[in-house]
Amino acid sequence: MMAKYDKGRSILHRLDPTAKLAALAAFCISIFLFDSILFEIIVLMAIILAAYAIGSKSAVSILKSKYAVFLATWLVLAQAIFTPAGTPYFTIPLHFFNIPVTDLGVEKGLVIAFRFIAIIVASGLFVATTEPAELAYSLMRSGLPYRYGFMLITCLRFIPVFEMEMNTVGNAQKARGLDIDKGGLKALIKSIRYTFVPLIVSALSKVDSLVVSMDGRAFGYGPSRTFSRQVRFTRLDAAIVIFSILIVVFLFIDRWTMWVPLPHLRA
Repeated sequence: MMAKYDKGRSILHRLDPTAKLAALAAFCISIFLFDSILFEIIVLMAIILAAYAIGSKSAVSILKSKYAVFLATWLVLAQAIFTPAGTPYFTIPLHFFNIPVTDLGVEKGLVIAFRFIAIIVASGLFVATTEPAELAYSLMRSGLPYRYGFMLITCLRFIPVFEMEMNTVGNAQKARGLDIDKGGLKALIKSIRYTFVPLIVSALSKVDSLVVSMDGRAFGYGPSRTFSRQVRFTRLDAAIVIFSILIVVFLFIDRWTMWVPLPHLRA
């Protein structure tokens, strides 16, 4: 299931989107600097509890997605098979060689899998508490050119429209007797052939209408634009941005001192 915006009045909903984006970026960077299974599990549980606390079930629903489970399982298996270091649990016999499954490989795979799930759940929580239009407006007020901001808004607005159009095209093809849900490469090619082309035609028609509307409103005439909705950047938002930057800098300095050996002092 895809995460979507959930209306609410929680503290996460009221934060400025730029501050939440900075916190998410700092989280995604910082979590790669720790290689502990316990730390990854604690972080994931904290994000899930935060999602339940604000009543955002769409963020937690990502955990039920078969794609997320498949990718996490594949990450564990890949690291367990292709990491030869460590104490072997057992060996997979093949025709020409054997593959040892070691404790270090399994541990590394679990760390990467929990890290991956934590990042996608945190991203889902960001999407569930941030209105797309407010995100674009906040970035434009922060200095992003409004043409790029409008491009972001357009992409976010057209995602559910195209999803609905794809379902409509698929149902229309099924009503005509085309079985496009069977597995296999041949069925996939048939599905692309009979659904992708009508979807492209529908998308181009909507783009034409959007272009005419933009020309009628003289889009791009001025170097700047005004905003109908004003969102205040509070002290709490500024504190979150500053804290996010500081925590990333501190962790990088701490890890750098661990990676680079200090020179021996001479007496």
